[in-house]
Amino acid sequence: MLISTLDITGYRGFAQEQTLHFAQPNGEVGSGLTIIVGPNNGGKSTIVESLRALSTSFDATDPIRFSEGKRNKASGDRVLFRVNTSSGDFLELRTVHGGGSETTLYAPGTIRSLNCYALLSRRFFFPQFEHGTETVPDRYNYQCRVGVPNTRSTAMKDFAEIRLLRAHRWNEEFDAVLGRIVDPVPHWTIEQSDEGKLYVRLNTEGTFHNSDGAGEGIVSLMFLVDSLYDSKPEDLIAIDEPELSLHPVYQRRLARLFAEYAKDRQIVLATHSPYFVDFEHIINGAEVARVHKGPGGCIISHLTRDTRRQLEGLLKNRDFPHLLGLEAREAFFQEDGIIVVEGQEDVVYYSMVFDQLVAEGDLLPHSAALIKERLFGWGAGGAGNIEKIVAILYDLGFEQVVAVFDQNERGRICKLQTKYPGYRFWSIPADDIRTKKEEKARATRGLLDEKKVIRPEVKADTARLFNDICEYLQS
Repeated sequence: MLISTLDITGYRGFAQEQTLHFAQPNGEVGSGLTIIVGPNNGGKSTIVESLRALSTSFDATDPIRFSEGKRNKASGDRVLFRVNTSSGDFLELRTVHGGGSETTLYAPGTIRSLNCYALLSRRFFFPQFEHGTETVPDRYNYQCRVGVPNTRSTAMKDFAEIRLLRAHRWNEEFDAVLGRIVDPVPHWTIEQSDEGKLYVRLNTEGTFHNSDGAGEGIVSLMFLVDSLYDSKPEDLIAIDEPELSLHPVYQRRLARLFAEYAKDRQIVLATHSPYFVDFEHIINGAEVARVHKGPGGCIISHLTRDTRRQLEGLLKNRDFPHLLGLEAREAFFQEDGIIVVEGQEDVVYYSMVFDQLVAEGDLLPHSAALIKERLFGWGAGGAGNIEKIVAILYDLGFEQVVAVFDQNERGRICKLQTKYPGYRFWSIPADDIRTKKEEKARATRGLLDEKKVIRPEVKADTARLFNDICEYLQS
């Protein structure tokens, strides 16, 4: 069962009805991703909470309730969630009376509740816990059991007792997914103290921690991996802020992992991290929705189909790839092992070279991905700048750095190798990354002259332009 849309009215900041469109997986990488972006307090977490509410058990003896602080007064103090499926079926969860907390489920079709594994952003569990139930529930029944916490800072109820104990029994499957993000995979097990309490014990390269001392990033990864490893095609997974406490390298690996799973699953990510937005995935079918505040409350805005087509044109622009790229200073947050190349063309065309080598069986896909993720920004801006970049990395304590020159610049290698003996410097077997036709130079009279100074005759108009821009931005 694939979900097509979610309507939200009256919950937290959503005073007026807003609709979120879900991506439909089609077998392409990233096609089932729905990426929710937007500012803090814009409403992203509210969407994940609403999916969590819809996936909660609707037992008449203990129905879900919406407290006064969660109901939006501007919408008549009433909450309404509605999901529509791709087959035309729908499910509604709504408050019974205006001003009241009680809810009712309206399910006229075949679905009775939403089978969604939803992770809220505050992902932690108590360091010590008890044995779970004798019959371990599956992922759907677990979500029904935990419900929606009263506050966002609440520990994840029963996660360790139920989900981690299950993952421990199926540790090969769990660790195989964890290994796609963390290398080497930390060895973890469930231990019991002399007082009879259970706790998670981790061994990372000979260093032992319990779950309390493992670091928030590793704990968060255990939740994230748990949401994926036993999922099935057409499952719906929603995660609020998957990037929390994670190193940028882990974020990028996790983003690739989500994209792989999204070939045949629906994965909703509410995020502040640019690593989880990939324009290739959007072209493949991924949805990007921006949630932000307007005069009447939270608003959900989507990319149109026309915009998607324009994105495809931008991706084909080999001359200005930085239009959709991250800044080079991202490298300062990388793990060791940075690769510096001469310029932006190298970054683009090396990627094409890697893909061809993989297709011919001359390079492993894992090796190509490893190189791509370690390239420094959009190059150094020329062979002469490589030494400057290498010096920065050296001062920052990077132990592994690679620089790749064009063949006609290989005369620089000897000096650099002597100065930085722990690094490696190579050149490709050609004078440039691509063959270029000779072109006649054309003079362009720019805003800046040859000395990079604004020309006097355009200075006043330039000042006026940027003052107008500032005035607009401050209005």
